[in-house]
Amino acid sequence: MKKFRWNTISVRLFIWFLFSTLFLVLLLTSIFYTYSTNQMSLRIAEIARKNVSQAADTFNLLAQGYNSLTKSITASSDVQRVLTEDETTPALQLINSRTIINVLEAAFYSRNDLVGIHIITNSGKVYSYEAATHPYESNFVESAWYDEIRHSQGEMLWFGMKKPTLTIQEQPVFSFGRLIYDLYSREPIGVLLIEASPRPILSTLSNLHMGAGSLAFIMTLRDPRYQEVPNRNEILAETGETDHGLSPEMDRLLVDRQAARFTPQTETDHLIVMEDQPNLKWSIGSVTPKSNFQVQLQEANRYFLIVLCLLLLAAVILATIMSRSISAPIIRLVREMKALERGNLNTIVEIRSFEEMNYLVSNFNQMVSRIRQLVDRVRIVTASEKNAQLYALQSQVNPHFLYNTLDMIYWELDDTKNDKLGDVIFALSKMFRYSSEWHHSDVTLQEELDQTHHYLHIIQARSGGRLQIHLDIPDEWLHVQIPKMTLQPLIENAVVHGLSKLDRSGFICVHMEISEQDLFIRIQDNGSGIPNPKLIDLQKTLEKVMLLEMHHFEEEEKNYRIMEQTNPVGAASAGIGLVNVHRRLVLKFGASYGLQIASEQGSGTTITIALPKCKSVSMVNDPIRSGGAL
Repeated sequence: MKKFRWNTISVRLFIWFLFSTLFLVLLLTSIFYTYSTNQMSLRIAEIARKNVSQAADTFNLLAQGYNSLTKSITASSDVQRVLTEDETTPALQLINSRTIINVLEAAFYSRNDLVGIHIITNSGKVYSYEAATHPYESNFVESAWYDEIRHSQGEMLWFGMKKPTLTIQEQPVFSFGRLIYDLYSREPIGVLLIEASPRPILSTLSNLHMGAGSLAFIMTLRDPRYQEVPNRNEILAETGETDHGLSPEMDRLLVDRQAARFTPQTETDHLIVMEDQPNLKWSIGSVTPKSNFQVQLQEANRYFLIVLCLLLLAAVILATIMSRSISAPIIRLVREMKALERGNLNTIVEIRSFEEMNYLVSNFNQMVSRIRQLVDRVRIVTASEKNAQLYALQSQVNPHFLYNTLDMIYWELDDTKNDKLGDVIFALSKMFRYSSEWHHSDVTLQEELDQTHHYLHIIQARSGGRLQIHLDIPDEWLHVQIPKMTLQPLIENAVVHGLSKLDRSGFICVHMEISEQDLFIRIQDNGSGIPNPKLIDLQKTLEKVMLLEMHHFEEEEKNYRIMEQTNPVGAASAGIGLVNVHRRLVLKFGASYGLQIASEQGSGTTITIALPKCKSVSMVNDPIRSGGAL
């Protein structure tokens, strides 16, 4: 089972995308949910406000009818006459009483919602017409409602259903009244009190209910002219049952009248809607618990829950797609890099992604291609070193056997005191030992000069002293490392192909020139030189090597082997040796370094070795080089 790893780019990207998307989704959902809930609340409040407004219009029409009824009674000429006359004759009193009763009867039957009509004179006498006879309250002249009418200015006063009035009844009534004035003297002559059935009012209020626990009410408005009259803010009528404790809220509601609204949770948990009727001095309102709206809110919550689940699923899918679109190319690139670590140099990544990733893939492919080239170059360098080794060991069947035999001859000659021949044999033995040991491909310039010294010692012995040699290398540069078998093949070419056919003394000068960045070792001879066509071909061959083209190296390698097989010795071998040395210098130090050839036929040849200017620490003594078993 594959282990789940948190510290991967795919997992990290998935988590970041998921949380970012979830945050935005939850934020937008909460904003939209809050907005939708508020809009729903406002719509519900608007419906409640319109209901209250329609109820207010109904009450206004009803109140106008009651007001017209009271005016028709108080303005009746018979009522005015009877109330203004102070008749003491019993017969006339009976006639007057019958006259008022007739007026009240006519008014009573003009509407079907009246329970009783009462006129109270200043002397306390009561004229009534009722649907059923009810006893009067004792001492009603001392009651608050009577005192309130007596202190009024003739406007309609509403006492509602709560305050007890004139008669004692088991069924509730809606009572209202006004002061009766003499139309001529403008003096109060009595009080009119009407008791009506509360059914029309309660029916209208019941239409304001919005679920269980809601309350609809009619409340009086405080009249600033009657500040001395207590409890002016009273409930005239109400329907419904609620436990919200409305009475303590009345004063605040009257002071803070607003349109329909959801009050904050800290104020109350109810929707409170109020509308004033200044002409009636009423305030009509409804109080509905917010819990009644939970049905709509629960439906909305269910809808938002479904939408939220879908959005969360979409967020997970989107985060997965986004993370994979970014991490998949990177994971594939990492997989190919691991394959490269295992040695697969044939890997090529083909990915089309965002610009930065395409840049990485392109550079990775270039890096792999460059690594393949470097591996091929190392292989060619190794082959060149082997060729140099083979070239140095040509005609040697068993080098160790040969230089051991030469050492034996040297010691025999030393015993016979033949020093000259012994020195030649000793030099030849050192040359074979140096050329046959390839444990290290780099040597110091000092070691290479020692090998050259052995070779030149043999050549001087063979030439009988006709060859002069001059070495001018500063001691501070003797520890510079160069490829093995660099100087000896070049000096050998100078001796064999330049000086061997001369009828005069030969001269070879090896000296060093130093610049700011490079070292130049020049090998000059006064030999016969190189013919111009051959010189041009040789220079072109060296220039091709400096191009560092791998296919060129491979082609040169094939040509070198063919030339080696067909011309193991002779003129062609000189070119092979020069090219071999040049190739190894270029591969080791770069295309700016290697061999440069200048020659003039009949005057000699100059070969320049260009090396980078770096002082190397002296090489650790090689036990095989310094003294292995012979």
